[in-house]
Amino acid sequence: MSESFTEALGRRVLLGDGAMGTLARASGGLVEGHGAELCVIAPELVSALHERYLAAGADVLQTHTFAASRPRLERHGLARRVREINLAGARLAADVRDTAGRPAWVAGSVSPATPPGFAVPVDEARAASAIREQVEALVEGGVDLVVLETFSRAGELLAALRSVQEVTDLPVVAQATFVDEDGDLLTAAGESPADVVARLADTGAVAVGTNCTLGPQGLLDVVRRMGPTGGPALSAQPNAGLPHVVADRSVRFAGDAEHFARYVLRYVEAGARLVGGCCGTTPEHTAAAARALTTHDAWAPPTTPRETVPAPRAVPDPVPDADEAPDDAAAGPGRGAVERWLRGRPGSRGFLVAAEVAGAGGPDEHLGRARRAVAGGASVLWVSRSRARRATTSPAGLAVHLHDRVDVDTALTVTSWQTSLLALQADLLGLHALGVRTLVCETGNPPVHAEEAVGDGVWEVDGLELLRLAADLNRGVDADGVEIGTATAFRLGARITPGADDLDYEAERAVAKVEAGAEFLVSRPVFEVERLRTVLDGLAAAGRRVPVLASVGALTGYAQAEHLRHEVPDVVVPDAVVATMQKAGDGPDAARTGLALAAELVADAATLAEGVVVRWPGSAVPGLDPATAVTRLRAAANGAGGERVRR
Repeated sequence: MSESFTEALGRRVLLGDGAMGTLARASGGLVEGHGAELCVIAPELVSALHERYLAAGADVLQTHTFAASRPRLERHGLARRVREINLAGARLAADVRDTAGRPAWVAGSVSPATPPGFAVPVDEARAASAIREQVEALVEGGVDLVVLETFSRAGELLAALRSVQEVTDLPVVAQATFVDEDGDLLTAAGESPADVVARLADTGAVAVGTNCTLGPQGLLDVVRRMGPTGGPALSAQPNAGLPHVVADRSVRFAGDAEHFARYVLRYVEAGARLVGGCCGTTPEHTAAAARALTTHDAWAPPTTPRETVPAPRAVPDPVPDADEAPDDAAAGPGRGAVERWLRGRPGSRGFLVAAEVAGAGGPDEHLGRARRAVAGGASVLWVSRSRARRATTSPAGLAVHLHDRVDVDTALTVTSWQTSLLALQADLLGLHALGVRTLVCETGNPPVHAEEAVGDGVWEVDGLELLRLAADLNRGVDADGVEIGTATAFRLGARITPGADDLDYEAERAVAKVEAGAEFLVSRPVFEVERLRTVLDGLAAAGRRVPVLASVGALTGYAQAEHLRHEVPDVVVPDAVVATMQKAGDGPDAARTGLALAAELVADAATLAEGVVVRWPGSAVPGLDPATAVTRLRAAANGAGGERVRR
């Protein structure tokens, strides 16, 4: 090869490939142990995946050796095969590179030595030895560079880089992974993108960047906060979008190829020199990115450093007034709104307005948001589980906190993922004893993990079984069929997903949930009502129509609309809504446009559903806060359905 990777990176933008692990599983490459074992038991499959990425336009092929170090392989009984697996992985990619007929490079993929889920990192000396051992095999196999990827701690990434440099003088790309914690982009150790760049700027890495965990839009903020570095090039490799577990327990990623390609261009505009994809991306994503790069003349390096685009700053919620002491119960319309709503007769039932309590902060911040929502007219407070990984108040703890301090009903979403039947039973009995009476049961999804987009979890109980368990407790019977003496008195709800691909199946599941004990249903976020109407028509046809709450949120800008449209599974944002938000942009007035659209939607939904859950991002937007949103959407329901709104 006439040109080295470092020379090429200095001359033009290079396009990396996409995911190997998720693509291998989607292609039928399933192993009981470690995914990298495919390099020795199914080499033809691994080679075929490399060939597909090369044909799609990738300049850089990553070996299928992520997490193939001794500490990671020994958990699967493969510790003695470290060299064999990594050598095979490097040679498979190198063979494809050598037949390319054009410049291409092979990157040896190296992960943190610490397996996911370990609270304490692997001992530094052992981790360094493991990195050296793996890299030696990759170099022997013919890689052109080493990629350290998906590191969630800057210190561990720096140590790994130094270990690589002890073995080889090949170029090294060092990538950290970040999570979005309510607007703060942080590693698991709490480090910002700027912190990571500062730790690695003078270490000799040819590129510093980020990969995994976040989708295309979220990763752009990381890249902007990283650059310009003044030294190493920037790299960016996002996931396809948010993952979730679908009906057959498989994992599906949101995020189409063209959306991915648009953001690849934006990474380049922000200064990135190496771009590609991570979990959930496919050769189709790579091909779309290659087309976008060539047609937009992005291959020539910028003549001057790109100006860093400042990250949007959230407007903090107003500090609660001094007379709103956290330990004092807040005034409100009183308890019983859910009970009265459910007992109302069809056609004359009041329109229920619930307000989601979400966002960053501790119990006092959440309490302030709850009080403002009640002041705006909410008769129920809604607590859902966040997918954030940062340590925070549990949803159950927050629900109890709000129940004790605000004089309204508090509804809690209970998820069953990674929880046993008996643990769920204990949680339900504890919630009942503490006064929480309204529950929405769902399976849920684990939070996005740096290395495993969706963990397998302990799926002993799904949302349907959770409903049946709670319904049994209401009848005074526990999970073993034994009478418990005093029955619980939960009002039970379940989720429906109008944005699902298969609405007939979704309607069937909704019927099953009602038959399992759901007294009401709550939609996932909706931005149009026709798909919700289809699901409800299926319920009515089966004779299982129950009251429904439509989840409605005011979009805060075009970026959020684009993110929901392309990166979040099972959320449908119509073309007209996206176009309107695109005109509104992302400035201070955009949220007002989003609220106006939400009010129109509530007016439509008021003729179909029996209430709404007002969703709000947590932090206030200039000129708007939860109280304003609740007031506006409550008024929209009143205007559409007469005086249906009741406290």
